[in-house]
Amino acid sequence: MNKLPQHLSRSAGPRLGLAEVVTEALRADILSGRLAAGTQLRQDHIAAAEGVSHIPVREALRRLEAEGLVTHYPRRGTFVALLSAAEARDVTDMRVALEGLAVQLSVQMAGDADLAAAEAILEQADRATALDDWSRLNWDFHGALYAPCGRPRLLRTIAGLWQSVDRYLRVVWQTADYQDRSQREHWDILAAYRRGDETWAAALVTAHVSAAGEVLQRFMDEAEGRGESAGK
Repeated sequence: MNKLPQHLSRSAGPRLGLAEVVTEALRADILSGRLAAGTQLRQDHIAAAEGVSHIPVREALRRLEAEGLVTHYPRRGTFVALLSAAEARDVTDMRVALEGLAVQLSVQMAGDADLAAAEAILEQADRATALDDWSRLNWDFHGALYAPCGRPRLLRTIAGLWQSVDRYLRVVWQTADYQDRSQREHWDILAAYRRGDETWAAALVTAHVSAAGEVLQRFMDEAEGRGESAGK
């Protein structure tokens, strides 16, 4: 688990700040797979490891539960959330609907600076070799294109859906040169934005999300068929 910066350990800094730092550390470990799906998260262990009281740890776990990254079971404790094949289908369907809407709202609002930023991100992604970097740049690209829609609640919801499946999508991106395919689709999406073609851009994004979701669901169906916990 990531350690808290020394200057934030124990009594240093406001309680809210500590909760945010613990949240970010746990979130990073979950999304990267360092904390596998199904792992129990014991408040006393986390507090001792990070040098904080139980209060910021409890708040961090509450926030992560709201994001769908952990699950709390009464009398059992809190665990890194497992994602079933059925839940993966739900998330994919929600992403298709909401990201398609974000595209339709953002294409005409995207300016030259927005498109230049998205292009710069894709150029970085073309050179990325580490999966963590590529995963971050993948979201940065989509986020940069959707941001001009100016719908904060919609954008927060999409970001939350991405967080809930990111660690599983990493499995997809490592199969059958999927990163190369995804990058080609990203460049096509950006080209549609540059033409101002919101219908085609939305069609490309929904196909892009659906294709990744189908690969993910097949992987999780197979894992469930073998009696395995996806993500471990």
